[in-house]
Amino acid sequence: MDFGTLFRLANLLTLLRLFLIPPFIFCFQVDMMGTALTIFVFAALTDHFDGRIARIQGVTGFGKFMDPLADKLLIGAALICLALFKHVDDGLIPVWMVAIIIGRELLVTLLRIVFITKYGEVVSASQWGKYKMTSQLIVVAIGLLLLALRNAQATEFILQARGPIYFMMYLPLVLTVGSGVEFLVNNRKALSALILSTRYDPEAGA
Repeated sequence: MDFGTLFRLANLLTLLRLFLIPPFIFCFQVDMMGTALTIFVFAALTDHFDGRIARIQGVTGFGKFMDPLADKLLIGAALICLALFKHVDDGLIPVWMVAIIIGRELLVTLLRIVFITKYGEVVSASQWGKYKMTSQLIVVAIGLLLLALRNAQATEFILQARGPIYFMMYLPLVLTVGSGVEFLVNNRKALSALILSTRYDPEAGA
């Protein structure tokens, strides 16, 4: 890949999203929820704008792969923070939820890497995958907003293992599982060729 492609504005925004993850985690851990929310929302906006810019400048292989990966890392960091929230013994969301969501993301990312390596094919995010990511971003942002705005009266309601953040998380959970199944179905021929060690032609379709 040449540097001209790497340093396109859309790709720079994707890289910026990656660099925002450590400060987000730090602010969350020290209970600076307002700042953590600001960083998270800004990172989510880079996801929106890099997609629009990429459609104007032209989508690159780097962007097709790194953009969803950056999204997954951002969401994964946020979910782990919520699951390990120090003020609640069992976390704001259960570990099994985080395990399912991150497990799906790891599986899909691994398969994308294999497809690139073996077939030279970059699998873009599907429409349902985009719905899944949007729901994750919105629910996490609302959760961070609740944490940032909590006061003495609302703290007990918000800071519980089966509180509003837990129930909101079911929407992205269902979409995450559904989009994962869709990915496997859409790429079933490539998966079958991979498992059976047979020839697969990407031009022949999924």
